[in-house]
Amino acid sequence: MKLIFITVCSLSNAIFLCCLTSSSMHLNQPITTQFKGNETDRLALLAIKAQIHDPNHQVMSSWNDSIHFCMWSGVTCSRRHHQRVTMLVFYSQRLASSISPHIGNLSFLREIDLFSNSFTHEIPLEIGHFSRLQVLYRDYNSFTGPIPTNIFHCFNLTILSLEKNKLVGDIPSELGFLSKLQEIEFQGKNLTGQIPPSFGNLSSLRV
Repeated sequence: MKLIFITVCSLSNAIFLCCLTSSSMHLNQPITTQFKGNETDRLALLAIKAQIHDPNHQVMSSWNDSIHFCMWSGVTCSRRHHQRVTMLVFYSQRLASSISPHIGNLSFLREIDLFSNSFTHEIPLEIGHFSRLQVLYRDYNSFTGPIPTNIFHCFNLTILSLEKNKLVGDIPSELGFLSKLQEIEFQGKNLTGQIPPSFGNLSSLRV
């Protein structure tokens, strides 16, 4: 695989020649076969791409089969879990449109950073699929609708930031079950109600 090839090449010239010979056996394969990797994650990323508007063509232009999806802009894969996407970082890239529910198929995600873009529509309910998720930044966008109550399934969350959006409704009391939360931000004029009493259980919150 390409990622292993790059790592091993840095060790010695002898190993480089061995890997080069091995890799050359695959050069006649279609490029989609060489770089396909984990099919579930690859297809989920392509579904996400299909719904995103990238006016500057700085992010989505790299999302194609000419390179492995772990090398696509904004994508980081795990070293431990081979070819599984662990991070999506689109920090201040002027991206727009909605987030595909297929994002829920990226089950190894540990961080999602969508800070300062122009994403709209509701936060997909599939956000509750991320049991490994630790960091979620969706602030400074235009997300609408309520805060999904099933975020409490993301029980490893340490940072949850949803401020400066167009979210409505009450702050879900279920978030009080996120015992590992250290930072939480919800600033928004359309949110109603009071801070749920269950937030008193969040003993790890930093003031």
